[in-house]
This record gives sequence, C-alpha cells and structure tokens, in this order.
Amino acid sequence: MLTWQRPDVFKTKLNQVDFNKVQQIRLHRLQKMERPHYQNQAASIRKLPTADELPSPVQHQLNLNHVTIGDRSGLTEEQHELLQKAIFQLLPWRKGPFRLFGHEIDAEWQSHMKWDRIVPELGCLEGKQILDVGCGNGYYMFRAAQQQPRLVLGIDPSITFYLQFELMQRYLQLPNLQYELMGVEDLELFDREFDLVCCMGILYHHRNPIEILRRLYRTVRVGGTVILESQTIPGAGSMALFPEERYAKARNVYFVPTAECLLNWIQRSGFKKAEIVSHNQVTIEEQRSTELAPYESLVDFLDPNDADRTVEGYPAPYRTVVRAERQFH
Repeated sequence: MLTWQRPDVFKTKLNQVDFNKVQQIRLHRLQKMERPHYQNQAASIRKLPTADELPSPVQHQLNLNHVTIGDRSGLTEEQHELLQKAIFQLLPWRKGPFRLFGHEIDAEWQSHMKWDRIVPELGCLEGKQILDVGCGNGYYMFRAAQQQPRLVLGIDPSITFYLQFELMQRYLQLPNLQYELMGVEDLELFDREFDLVCCMGILYHHRNPIEILRRLYRTVRVGGTVILESQTIPGAGSMALFPEERYAKARNVYFVPTAECLLNWIQRSGFKKAEIVSHNQVTIEEQRSTELAPYESLVDFLDPNDADRTVEGYPAPYRTVVRAERQFH
C-alpha cells in the first residue's frame, strides 16, 4: 500500500536486482495485509488528507531528536482528530520519537540515543546507497535522509511498522527512501549493491548469526561499510549466552554474545578493520513503556532487586556497535 506515488527504486536505482523476484516477494508479503487488523490500520491512514490536499507545503526537520513533520496549524481540528486516531491505530510505536503536525509520538525506544552513538561512524552519506536491515518504522532512514543519500532502502517484514513509515511518507514524500516487507532471508537479492549497510537490533533473534553476517557481507560493495548493532552481555572473552528458555522475557532470543564475541563473529564472516565503537548498558531512559507502546519494557525485564540481572538471572542487556569494512571481492 503506497500512500503516495513515486518511482520504484528497483527500476531506477537497483535495476541489477531481479525485479521478478522482488515482485514475487511483494505479492506474498502483501497477502498478510488482507487481515482485518492491517486493513483497519491502513484505512486510518487513508482517511487523512494527502500532502497535496493541504493548503500549504508541509515543512519538516530531520536533524532533530524528533523527526518533525508539519506543525499544529497545518491541519483542521477534524483532521487532527483523524490523525490522533491513526496514531493510536498503529500501535505499538517501538522506534521514535516523531512529532507529526504537533502530535508527540513517544516510542518505546528513544532511538535518537542510538543514532547519536552510530552517526560518528557513518561518514558522509551524500550520494551513497544505504541498506537498513530490520528498519522498524524507518526512524533511522529519516535521520539519514538529512544528508541527501542517493538511496536508503529499509527492509523489515512488520506490516504495522511499514504502515507507520507510510504515514510519515504521506507528508515527507522523500523519493530516495523506500521500504520493502523483506527479511534477512531476502538479502540474497542484493550482490554488492550498497555503500553502507546498517543492521541494528536483530542478530540475536536468529538461530544462525554467522549466516546472517555472511549475507550482510555479500550486500556490501568492496570498500563499503557495515554498522552492526546488537544486544550483548558484559564480560571478557569471546563467548555467548544461549538462554535456556527466555532472555529478558523474550522467547525469540538465541545467542547473546559478549562484545568481544560479536567482534569475532564479524571478523570471521569476512569483514576487515572491524572495531567496537560503542558498548553501553541499556537504561530505562532509552527503553521504557509509553502511552503509544503500552506493554512491558526494560524495567519489567530486569530483576527488581538487581538491575544488573534479568528476571531470569542472566546478565542485563548491553548494546554494542561494531563498524567494519568489506575489502575484497
């Protein structure tokens, strides 16, 4: 579902990619959008005015902690009510914050804190082709767009996150940003297509992290960079936790490495010049429940008597960022 029409980057900027395969994936994934829940979410967006229907151009700022689009005076009271309903229809908001026509979208993750940690490692993005793997609702894509990259392609199989992205694009209308309902299994489509690949927050959800890293390696051009951010545990040595059943209440967590182990994985996957550039314990200032993410969050995942342990007794989560390069064909 596109909320505004724009050229397909697979025809204009990624025309070496198998377009028939892309279309097959799109048709398969979009079938899920026929479910009533997603239909209701999409309908809440379609009730809103388009950018062309507003009396004046929609201004935006992408260099602030809040991705800011429009101002309060840009909509009528009736339109504000429809927008408020759409925002709540699109729960949960995991990444943010956003400010849309004056409406504060306070997400579970204060994603600007992670952005501030990685932005010194990105270099100049102007004219670059960028892939954001596990892009969520596109918060980092919008932040990157400030530097005028040639393309930012985000992939994530979540339909709700895709619709959140489309809500923003209804008014931003940035033609160099595109979102596809793809997962890491679809990375085989991309052979040395990107100058920069960002993969933040998904590695520990997969049973074979080395295979994921090898797939990421193949997507990067020679001389290109990968920014890998992952949940980790504290400790020295190259080792990984394999939770017995859950980690911080999550079932879909498999391997949680130390920072040194994460670095080792990346190097053994073929990347060179790999270095740890950030290693921080997750805090309740960065991850917490909000009105728009009204579910359990970090404070509920930690031992109430010891914030350095999870409720299961494992070491509490850290977030580690590694920067690495692809140097060979």
